[in-house]
Amino acid sequence: MGQNHARVLFNIDSVHLAAVVDADKNQAERIAKKYNARWYTTYQELFEKEQLDAVTIAVPTKYHKTCTIAALERKIPVLLEKPIAATIEEAQEIIALARANNVPLMIGHIERFNPAVIELKKRLDSGELGEIYKIEVQRIGPFPERIADVGVTIDLSVHDIDIIHYVMNAPIERIYAETQQRLHISHEDSLIALITYQNGVLGVINVNYLSPTKTRQLSIFGKKGMFRVNYLTQELSFYENKSFALNDWSSVSEGDVRMINIQKKEPLQLEIEHFVRHFNDPSMLVSGEDGLHALQIAHSILQSARMKQVIHHG
Repeated sequence: MGQNHARVLFNIDSVHLAAVVDADKNQAERIAKKYNARWYTTYQELFEKEQLDAVTIAVPTKYHKTCTIAALERKIPVLLEKPIAATIEEAQEIIALARANNVPLMIGHIERFNPAVIELKKRLDSGELGEIYKIEVQRIGPFPERIADVGVTIDLSVHDIDIIHYVMNAPIERIYAETQQRLHISHEDSLIALITYQNGVLGVINVNYLSPTKTRQLSIFGKKGMFRVNYLTQELSFYENKSFALNDWSSVSEGDVRMINIQKKEPLQLEIEHFVRHFNDPSMLVSGEDGLHALQIAHSILQSARMKQVIHHG
């Protein structure tokens, strides 16, 4: 992911990519040469030798705390890849230091910058779907061998936990989940979670590393019909409830299907451009608290699966 950060930063006119860091010397040197930057193999050396306006951090989750704390101690604004940390305690420590030093901290929940999600949020806020009663997510695909330090819940489901929270803005009442471990050497690689919100909306999250095809899909059901987002193709579709359109709230029937025009753009580019524009402003779109919320729910999901019990919130 760090390679993609370097690529995007290099192509933003207002940014000078000063340096890159990678524990692999050959990798660091290769990327630095490609983007005309200096290179280091430790973040300690980077901070000793460079005068930086901001940093982006895209390392394995278990290193998030140490790298981010080092930047925040030097009062350098940070864009930190999701999840914010491996544990809730580490996330809280990161947020506390950012707040104490008054340093902007943004978490890379990239789906918030997906053009289809941006358009969906606008339409939901304007009431185009009416009363919402269910949200379903499918985020599945082949096993990524690069992910070894966390399971599918912390790695993937935080995307959808965050998006549901972003579009719903409703407290959670209870969670129940089941997980499986088939290929991952130490963590779960398949998850089904049922989340009940205090407003009565049901959230169903289906996430795994075990599918032979990659699917990234969000469906939101309401009285007026259904919105469906394809994260990968940045497509947003509306499936009309014809009965509602005919003022009959007592039934549901198939109506028109509309593809909504979306101006497509790389979500990572939009995310990093947002960070570059706002890193002097502590109120960026995805805060440390947003990252902590997603992580807390992910850990509750894991607790429910481990205990085979419903976890109550609020």
